[in-house]
Formats: sequence, structure tokens, C-alpha cells
Amino acid sequence: MKNTTNLVRTLCEIGIFAALGFVFDELQGVFFGSLFPNGGSIGFAMIAVLIVAYRRGLWPGLLTGLVMGLFDIMTKAYVVHPMQVLLDYIFPYALVGFAGLLKPFFDKSNKKLEKILWLISGTVIGGLLKFTSHYLAGVIFWADPNYFEWGLNWMNPYLYCFVYNIAFMGPSIAVTAGLLVVLYLAAPKVLTNKPFVEDAKSEHKNIAPIAIASVLLTAGTFLFVFFFIAWIKSFYYKAESQKYSFDQDSMVIFVLGIFFAILGGITLSTYLKNKFNYMVLSSILLVITVISLIYAAGKLGYAFEEKIDATKYWVWLAVSGVGFILAEIFFVIRLLKRRQQNELDI
Repeated sequence: MKNTTNLVRTLCEIGIFAALGFVFDELQGVFFGSLFPNGGSIGFAMIAVLIVAYRRGLWPGLLTGLVMGLFDIMTKAYVVHPMQVLLDYIFPYALVGFAGLLKPFFDKSNKKLEKILWLISGTVIGGLLKFTSHYLAGVIFWADPNYFEWGLNWMNPYLYCFVYNIAFMGPSIAVTAGLLVVLYLAAPKVLTNKPFVEDAKSEHKNIAPIAIASVLLTAGTFLFVFFFIAWIKSFYYKAESQKYSFDQDSMVIFVLGIFFAILGGITLSTYLKNKFNYMVLSSILLVITVISLIYAAGKLGYAFEEKIDATKYWVWLAVSGVGFILAEIFFVIRLLKRRQQNELDI
């Protein structure tokens, strides 16, 4: 039971911090993106990956960065080659997760200064790995001097790609390291492996978990199959621009379908093992609905900017908002009931 609960908590944290990191990334793009027309911005979105890496270790950190990369693809990908997608979108934030390799040293350190040094070291390592991914994408796919910014067309492509990418990655590493240190000094527990929500007692068996699991499995499977096929069919290559394109909305929906189906499977499995926990269920539902809300809000902004019909995104936002409110109400009710039960036990 403990291992299962810990896994679910880790997955929840990955979803929450990946969503926060995506929001930070979008905000820094709004404020500083205009300074870097060829992509990139100064900001601290890496901190979301670093928090998970120091809380949970290497693999959760890598997965958090990977999810952030997938969010980027869903909302603003510019694709000229499949490998370019990996180097520009999938790998950068995932590579920041390698800071998780320093978690054992951070945990074993007893002095504040030592812990701060490990935090800074992880940020620098993760940031430089992210820089390397962007740099390789630049020298392989964006090395045409005709598109160099800031009047640097005279530069060697290898030097230009270094200058361009370090111009935003250098300040980003410094800002993120500073904020991470401040966070550690102000709230050190955020960087330790402590659960946000305590374990709840196993619920008594009833028909509700079976009904919930059935709905989640059925709806999730349908969304996955239908929109995965739609996503595959939407893929095409535009020869005139040498660019791949696909339906981002279909991709998001089939990924959300996977989440719902997995959650349905977890619900059914834990119920059959007499380990079902409403708190875990409502926590994961909150994460999924937050992700959906963020995407819908981002696409609404894009629709207004491009002056295209935003009706479906308003509907999407409304549905996600209702789902979030219901999940939040459900979470609060279960939390209050659990506290009441704890008081009775005492």
C-alpha cells in the first residue's frame, strides 16, 4: 500500500509541477520572447523540474521535463524535422531533470551552505544540458546566416548559435538558481520528500468506485482511440515550407484520454485490493483538469491573437472548469470527512 500511494503521489507531483512549469514558460515567453525571435526566453520555468528532481530524484525529474516538452509541442511547436522536435522541445526540459542525480548528496548534507551548493550545481548542470540541446538544434537545423538575429549574419554559425542560446540560457540559469536557493531558505520542506496530503484510511467497499472506474476507463479509452486516429490522420508534410504539421488539439485530447484510462485502471485495481482512496482519486483528477484548463486558456489566447474562431476553446475551457470545480469540491469534502474521522479516532 505504501509503495502504491508513494507512486501515485509522485505522479501527482509530476503533473502539478509540469503544469506550473508550462505556465512559467508561457509567461516568460510573453515578457521576453520578443527579444529572441528565433525562439527562447529568459525565465525560471526550469525551477519546476528542479523541485521534482530534488524531491523525488532522477526519473521523476526527467518525466516532469518531458511532460513540459510535450506541452510545448501541443501549443507552439515549429517543426522542420522530427529530430529537431526532440532537440528543441522534448529534450531541453527533460535534460534539466538530470539534476536529480545530485539528490542523494543534497539529502545527506547537514550544512545549509552545502545544500545550497548542491542546488546551484544541479541548476547549472541541468541548465547547461538544456543549452546543449538548443545549441545542437541550432547548428543542425537553424544555421542559415540569412536568418541570424541582431545583425550577426557575419558570424560563423557555430559561434552564432552559441551566442544566441547562451544569451537567454545564461540569465535563466542564474535567475533559477537564485530563486531555488531563496525557496530552500524560506520553505526547505518543499525540496524534501514529504507528502502534501497524508495517507487516508482505506474506504469501505461500495458501488461508487466501480462506477467511477467504469466511467473513467470507458471515456478514457474512447477519447484515446478516436482522437489518436484523428491525430495520425492529421499529420502531413508541407513541401513549400519543409514543415511537418498536425492537429495539436487531437494530440492533447488523446493524451488526456490516456490519463483518464490509467486513472480508471488504478481506481479499479485499488478497489479490488481493498486499498481504494478517494483522496488519491480526487487529487489526480485535479491535476488532469488543471492541465486541460491551462491548455484551453493558452489556445484561447492564441485564437484571439490570430483572430480565428475560438468557440471550441471556450467550450473546452468551460468543460474543464466545471470538471476542476467538481474535483475540487470532491477533494475538500473527502478532506473534511477524513479530518472528522481523525478527531473521532482521537
